[in-house]
Amino acid sequence: MRRCLLLLCCWPLWALANPPSEAAVKAALVANLANYAEWGEGSWSVKHTLICVAGRGAVVDSLLALDSQTLLGRRIGVSSRSRPAEAKDCQVLFLGDAPGRSQGDWDQEWTQSLATAPVLTVCEGEDLVSQGCMVGLAREGTQVAFDVNLAALRRANIRLSAHLLRLARTIYGRPR
Repeated sequence: MRRCLLLLCCWPLWALANPPSEAAVKAALVANLANYAEWGEGSWSVKHTLICVAGRGAVVDSLLALDSQTLLGRRIGVSSRSRPAEAKDCQVLFLGDAPGRSQGDWDQEWTQSLATAPVLTVCEGEDLVSQGCMVGLAREGTQVAFDVNLAALRRANIRLSAHLLRLARTIYGRPR
Protein backbone atom coordinates (compact mmCIF):
# COMPACT_ATOMS: atom_id res chain seq x y z
CA MET A 1 0.00 0.00 0.00
CA ARG A 2 2.78 2.45 0.91
CA ARG A 3 4.58 1.77 -2.33
CA CYS A 4 1.38 2.39 -4.30
CA LEU A 5 0.79 5.76 -2.64
CA LEU A 6 4.39 6.81 -3.14
CA LEU A 7 4.25 5.77 -6.77
CA LEU A 8 1.08 7.83 -7.18
CA CYS A 9 3.16 10.85 -6.24
CA CYS A 10 5.58 10.06 -9.05
CA TRP A 11 2.95 9.02 -11.61
CA PRO A 12 2.43 11.24 -14.65
CA LEU A 13 -0.19 13.86 -13.78
CA TRP A 14 -1.88 13.49 -17.18
CA ALA A 15 -2.50 9.75 -16.62
CA LEU A 16 -5.48 10.32 -14.33
CA ALA A 17 -8.95 11.37 -15.50
CA ASN A 18 -9.13 14.12 -12.88
CA PRO A 19 -5.52 14.56 -11.94
CA PRO A 20 -4.66 16.10 -8.59
CA SER A 21 -2.90 19.44 -8.68
CA GLU A 22 0.88 19.49 -8.68
CA ALA A 23 0.74 21.00 -5.20
CA ALA A 24 -1.46 18.14 -3.94
CA VAL A 25 0.94 15.55 -5.37
CA LYS A 26 3.92 17.29 -3.75
CA ALA A 27 2.05 17.50 -0.43
CA ALA A 28 1.27 13.76 -0.59
CA LEU A 29 4.93 13.02 -1.27
CA VAL A 30 6.01 15.17 1.68
CA ALA A 31 3.47 13.49 3.95
CA ASN A 32 4.70 10.04 2.88
CA LEU A 33 8.37 10.74 3.54
CA ALA A 34 8.04 9.88 7.24
CA ASN A 35 7.00 6.36 6.27
CA TYR A 36 10.35 5.90 4.54
CA ALA A 37 12.57 7.69 7.06
CA GLU A 38 14.32 6.46 10.15
CA TRP A 39 15.50 8.90 12.78
CA GLY A 40 18.56 7.89 14.80
CA GLU A 41 17.04 9.30 17.94
CA GLY A 42 14.19 6.78 17.79
CA SER A 43 12.06 9.33 19.59
CA TRP A 44 9.28 9.71 17.06
CA SER A 45 5.98 7.89 17.31
CA VAL A 46 5.17 5.45 14.53
CA LYS A 47 1.49 6.42 14.83
CA HIS A 48 1.87 10.20 14.45
CA THR A 49 3.78 12.46 12.05
CA LEU A 50 4.33 16.14 12.73
CA ILE A 51 4.85 18.02 9.49
CA CYS A 52 5.76 21.66 9.81
CA VAL A 53 5.55 24.29 7.12
CA ALA A 54 7.36 27.59 6.77
CA GLY A 55 6.57 30.21 4.20
CA ARG A 56 3.62 30.16 1.85
CA GLY A 57 2.43 28.78 -1.45
CA ALA A 58 0.20 26.11 -2.95
CA VAL A 59 2.13 23.18 -1.46
CA VAL A 60 1.98 24.77 1.99
CA ASP A 61 -1.79 25.17 1.58
CA SER A 62 -2.14 21.53 0.45
CA LEU A 63 -0.10 20.34 3.44
CA LEU A 64 -2.18 22.40 5.87
CA ALA A 65 -5.28 20.69 4.44
CA LEU A 66 -3.82 17.32 5.52
CA ASP A 67 -3.86 18.30 9.21
CA SER A 68 -5.63 15.67 11.36
CA GLN A 69 -5.84 13.19 8.46
CA THR A 70 -4.69 9.58 8.76
CA LEU A 71 -2.31 8.31 6.11
CA LEU A 72 -1.20 4.68 6.11
CA GLY A 73 -2.08 4.33 9.77
CA ARG A 74 -0.26 7.51 10.83
CA ARG A 75 -2.11 10.54 12.12
CA ILE A 76 -0.78 13.63 10.35
CA GLY A 77 -0.38 16.86 12.25
CA VAL A 78 0.54 19.98 10.29
CA SER A 79 1.74 23.15 11.93
CA SER A 80 3.19 26.46 10.73
CA ARG A 81 6.55 27.74 11.92
CA SER A 82 7.95 31.23 11.45
CA ARG A 83 11.53 30.77 12.72
CA PRO A 84 14.01 27.88 12.46
CA ALA A 85 14.31 27.58 16.26
CA GLU A 86 10.58 26.76 16.40
CA ALA A 87 10.98 23.78 14.03
CA LYS A 88 13.21 21.51 16.13
CA ASP A 89 10.20 19.48 17.30
CA CYS A 90 9.11 18.70 13.72
CA GLN A 91 9.72 15.38 12.00
CA VAL A 92 9.38 16.86 8.53
CA LEU A 93 9.71 20.52 7.57
CA PHE A 94 8.53 21.82 4.21
CA LEU A 95 10.01 25.17 3.19
CA GLY A 96 7.52 27.06 1.05
CA ASP A 97 7.89 30.32 -0.80
CA ALA A 98 10.00 32.88 1.03
CA PRO A 99 8.00 35.78 2.44
CA GLY A 100 9.52 38.92 0.94
CA ARG A 101 13.12 37.75 0.48
CA SER A 102 15.35 35.66 -1.75
CA GLN A 103 14.31 31.99 -1.86
CA GLY A 104 17.93 30.82 -1.70
CA ASP A 105 18.69 32.91 1.40
CA TRP A 106 15.43 31.78 3.04
CA ASP A 107 16.05 28.08 2.48
CA GLN A 108 19.71 28.35 3.44
CA GLU A 109 18.85 30.08 6.75
CA TRP A 110 16.49 27.26 7.67
CA THR A 111 18.66 24.37 6.49
CA GLN A 112 21.81 25.73 8.18
CA SER A 113 19.96 26.39 11.44
CA LEU A 114 18.56 22.85 11.44
CA ALA A 115 21.58 21.07 9.91
CA THR A 116 22.18 18.71 12.85
CA ALA A 117 18.61 18.63 14.18
CA PRO A 118 16.61 15.45 13.46
CA VAL A 119 14.27 17.33 11.12
CA LEU A 120 13.79 16.10 7.55
CA THR A 121 13.88 19.28 5.45
CA VAL A 122 12.04 19.39 2.13
CA CYS A 123 12.36 22.23 -0.40
CA GLU A 124 11.19 22.95 -3.90
CA GLY A 125 13.97 23.07 -6.46
CA GLU A 126 16.94 20.90 -7.28
CA ASP A 127 19.56 23.59 -6.69
CA LEU A 128 18.53 23.84 -3.02
CA VAL A 129 19.32 20.17 -2.39
CA SER A 130 22.94 20.68 -3.36
CA GLN A 131 23.02 23.56 -0.84
CA GLY A 132 21.82 21.61 2.21
CA CYS A 133 18.13 20.81 1.88
CA MET A 134 17.61 17.06 2.41
CA VAL A 135 14.90 16.43 -0.19
CA GLY A 136 14.11 18.69 -3.12
CA LEU A 137 10.89 18.46 -5.11
CA ALA A 138 10.80 19.37 -8.78
CA ARG A 139 8.56 19.00 -11.77
CA GLU A 140 10.02 16.95 -14.57
CA GLY A 141 7.71 17.07 -17.56
CA THR A 142 4.36 15.81 -16.29
CA GLN A 143 5.80 14.15 -13.18
CA VAL A 144 6.88 15.24 -9.75
CA ALA A 145 10.44 14.11 -9.11
CA PHE A 146 12.69 14.47 -6.09
CA ASP A 147 16.38 14.72 -5.33
CA VAL A 148 18.09 13.66 -2.10
CA ASN A 149 21.12 15.03 -0.21
CA LEU A 150 22.63 12.08 1.71
CA ALA A 151 25.30 14.23 3.40
CA ALA A 152 22.61 16.49 4.89
CA LEU A 153 20.63 13.44 6.04
CA ARG A 154 23.74 11.94 7.70
CA ARG A 155 24.45 15.20 9.58
CA ALA A 156 20.95 15.02 11.08
CA ASN A 157 21.19 11.25 11.73
CA ILE A 158 18.24 10.49 9.42
CA ARG A 159 18.15 7.57 6.99
CA LEU A 160 15.82 7.14 4.05
CA SER A 161 14.88 3.64 2.92
CA ALA A 162 16.62 2.08 -0.06
CA HIS A 163 13.21 1.75 -1.72
CA LEU A 164 12.70 5.51 -1.60
CA LEU A 165 16.26 6.25 -2.70
CA ARG A 166 15.77 4.09 -5.81
CA LEU A 167 12.96 6.44 -6.87
CA ALA A 168 15.09 9.58 -6.45
CA ARG A 169 16.09 11.40 -9.62
CA THR A 170 19.47 12.51 -8.23
CA ILE A 171 21.28 11.60 -5.03
CA TYR A 172 23.90 14.05 -3.79
CA GLY A 173 26.63 13.13 -1.29
CA ARG A 174 26.95 9.42 -2.08
CA PRO A 175 30.03 7.86 -0.48
CA ARG A 176 32.69 7.12 -3.09
